[in-house]
Amino acid sequence: MTRWLEPLAPRPGEFADVFGERLRELCIDWHDGEPGQARARYEEGVSARWCADASQRLVFVAGASETSVREAVRALREAAGREPLPIRTARAPEELEEEHAWHADRWTRRLSAILARHAPRHRFGLRLRETERRISSTSPGHAGSSVRRLLSLEGRFTAASRAGDEERPFAFHAPATDTALEELRVALAAAAAPRERPTPVPDGPTDVLLGAGCAAVLFHEILGHPLEADAEASPFRALPEARVAVSDLEVVDDPTRLDLFGGYERDDEGTVPRPIRLLHAGRVGSRLTDRVHSAGAATTGHGRRAGPADGPLPRESNIVVGAGAAAPEELVRRLGNGIWIEEFTGGSVDIAGETFRLRFPRARRVRRGRPADALGPGVLAGEILPALRGIEPVVGREVHVCRSLGWCSRGSQVLPVGGAAPDILIRQLAARSAP
Repeated sequence: MTRWLEPLAPRPGEFADVFGERLRELCIDWHDGEPGQARARYEEGVSARWCADASQRLVFVAGASETSVREAVRALREAAGREPLPIRTARAPEELEEEHAWHADRWTRRLSAILARHAPRHRFGLRLRETERRISSTSPGHAGSSVRRLLSLEGRFTAASRAGDEERPFAFHAPATDTALEELRVALAAAAAPRERPTPVPDGPTDVLLGAGCAAVLFHEILGHPLEADAEASPFRALPEARVAVSDLEVVDDPTRLDLFGGYERDDEGTVPRPIRLLHAGRVGSRLTDRVHSAGAATTGHGRRAGPADGPLPRESNIVVGAGAAAPEELVRRLGNGIWIEEFTGGSVDIAGETFRLRFPRARRVRRGRPADALGPGVLAGEILPALRGIEPVVGREVHVCRSLGWCSRGSQVLPVGGAAPDILIRQLAARSAP
């Protein structure tokens, strides 16, 4: 493949690559303990790309055989005005294995037992995804292959509360390893524990304690997206290395954390990724770059594609917040009067407007440093820079994985992301009740 690409990049500043993907996905809907028909999805495709300075061209061809690769490279060479690729007889295509990691019966049996015990009344969707990706490039060090397997369970279930049954949302996203279902069992058991019936969230400014790792969702929105290199309207562009938060705060985007949902061994340009500090001692850190947006420097390994028909963009992966020294009870006392949130069901950021919104299904009111009545559902909102300045210089000592953070949509591209964070205390965010 490299020989086919070489005529596309004869000068410094030019490069060409081929990206191929095979995607296998199994989806099963569960309704009150009864699994529905398994739906299998199989897709494969190839794209050839030519880049010169900040411009690029991309050609997509369905299939992942040698014939598909030659067709994509031939079309790209013609579009770039290069010598056409000779037509030759391709080798016989590889035979695909009929067996693969997602045996429906295996997952149905194991998950059915977990649901029957902890959430017998439910509507859940299980998604098991395997992606195999290969990259060849004219640039040394930007080639390789990887396989990633992911598990997602999302939906709603009926659980007990002190005032009767209530419906609760649940989301769990993790690499599909041998330990994933045990972790899922623990998470579902905690989500199904009896609770009080919540009261509406009071509208207005409030102090907030973010626990159980959900602070990763906040930093995903207000740090990760604004520090993606193509975020032209980011408020951080005019604040390189400026102190915007307390010196105790360290936030990293770490694709090398393969135990988190957004991890990978190579990005979709064949680059070995590295952890990037988004905040270091409270100061604005580095941007997340792909090869096109690296401004002549080495890419950080954050060039990611939703699929082979899409060109790579600089995107975040796993947001990991460094631990502090505070115990949970100390942070609750410091909160004084406010709300304590341990889960978000979604969020968004307006980078140009420098604002964000996060949805939470429930919270706990804290009065005089002690937990009080249950609240929810609600919305938490604020401005990016004031929210960062409102973080207290006392950070929780234990980092929790946030398994509710999974798929991130930006534009038309949906990518897996993950995160982990300790407890974080923030002053004066806006809260309101949600329908």
